[in-house]
Amino acid sequence: MFYVYLSIYFFLGSVKEEIFKKNKSKFLIFLLIFFFCFTYQMGTDWLSYQNYYENIFPNTSLENLLMKNARIERGYVLLNIIFYNLGFNYEIFSGIILSFCTYTILKYMQEKSQNKYIAFYIFFIYAFNAALLEPLMRQVIALAFFIISLKYLEKRRFLKFILVVFLAAQFHRTAYLLLPLYFINYIKFSLKKVIIMIISFKLLLNTMIDLAIYIFPKYIEYLTATRYAPKELSITTVVICIYHILIIFYIYKNSNKKRNYILNFASIYVILYSIVAYFPIINRLNLYFAPFIGITLSYVTDIYFFNRKISKSIVKKLVVVIFIFLVATTMFYRRIIAGGDLVNLAYLNYKNYIIEFLKGDLKNNFSEKKSFYENQVKQIIEKENKK
Repeated sequence: MFYVYLSIYFFLGSVKEEIFKKNKSKFLIFLLIFFFCFTYQMGTDWLSYQNYYENIFPNTSLENLLMKNARIERGYVLLNIIFYNLGFNYEIFSGIILSFCTYTILKYMQEKSQNKYIAFYIFFIYAFNAALLEPLMRQVIALAFFIISLKYLEKRRFLKFILVVFLAAQFHRTAYLLLPLYFINYIKFSLKKVIIMIISFKLLLNTMIDLAIYIFPKYIEYLTATRYAPKELSITTVVICIYHILIIFYIYKNSNKKRNYILNFASIYVILYSIVAYFPIINRLNLYFAPFIGITLSYVTDIYFFNRKISKSIVKKLVVVIFIFLVATTMFYRRIIAGGDLVNLAYLNYKNYIIEFLKGDLKNNFSEKKSFYENQVKQIIEKENKK
């Protein structure tokens, strides 16, 4: 029911935004921070992250951190050590870090979007909901740094852009792949180019997988595990890609608020989304581009015909808002239903750390907190890998 209420709230907010055009309030951002940055016993990655925070990183010496090849990025290890030594427990540590990252990302999206409720809803439904609930802590930090780097991209400050993206890579190595994106403004994406690239990626799939394993050998388990195995491209995926492409190139592209790099990043999102069926782990990389598909889709009520805006009617805009919410919400619940037992366990049983604290229902220590939950997760993964 939590997600039902949330969807209704976003829908009503989107309608209000279209009518009154008030886009400056930060209340929605802080509301989302409360609900999604301080979750408790949700997702699966927290099992590893809390173990690192309490049992492994505190015993890491500065020499080992600097001199040895670290499995976890050094920036993230150092951040854990600092907060641990300051006396923060894991939940407060993760809540603070995720809050700062979420605020940075959503504030940027609010500034660039036409309807922040639509932009945020799409972003959360498509990617950020799962990223915060797991949480994908290191990559969320990297995403926040990437968002910060965009002001240097806009101002054409090459060295500052490179420096901030390099800092992002100290929290998640995949951010190194973002370094060439400084030159994204020199590229002009078109409808034709995007379609050609989608087809090309499909034809070069096996080569891409081999290349990814070569560049990121530590992720081989993700690339070869049964539950990440390639699947056939569905008609639904094709339709969603076409739907995104039409909005990007026939609506956002005609907006006087258009930014070329945002259009290009949204196009990259669609291209990567189209190959997720063949290469499921690519969804993690697509997190970097999810904010931009949210921004472009927030312009959906500006309907153009031969480059002329034709929709100013509130009724027409309401119909469009209803349509986009039906599509996004259907995608979300379809993914939840198709996700199986692990998704149901990780995302549907909503718990909030602050609420659980006020109720007095927190576990006494990490061992007690993880034991039953971890056994459930292992059983579900073993069951899925046998299919």
